[in-house]
Amino acid sequence: MKKHLAVLVSGGALAVSVLGLQGEAMAASTVGDISVKAHPSGCTYSKYNPDGHQGAIANCSKSNGGHYKAIVVCKRYLDGSKVTREPVIWKSSGDSIVWCPPETFSVSAGVMTKAS
Repeated sequence: MKKHLAVLVSGGALAVSVLGLQGEAMAASTVGDISVKAHPSGCTYSKYNPDGHQGAIANCSKSNGGHYKAIVVCKRYLDGSKVTREPVIWKSSGDSIVWCPPETFSVSAGVMTKAS
């Protein structure tokens, strides 16, 4: 009975040590996969009014792992009230374009960035 108990205890210790090492190996690989992300850089933006449409366009030359999108402030013809619009989609490359709603015109443009 004592031999069985010793084998059982040592087997349990072996199982715990193997599981412990496996956990450490997994943690090390997870840490290795983490990358630091920053806000995009080299961003430009302007009002964008092709063919009478009113809006804004933005672009960042380096995403740095982050994302960006254009913002436009539009003014209503009727009462002069302002509305701010932004596209739903965040971009990591290429142009981001946003349009003013009907019966408005673009007053100013901008760009919004995030580090993810």
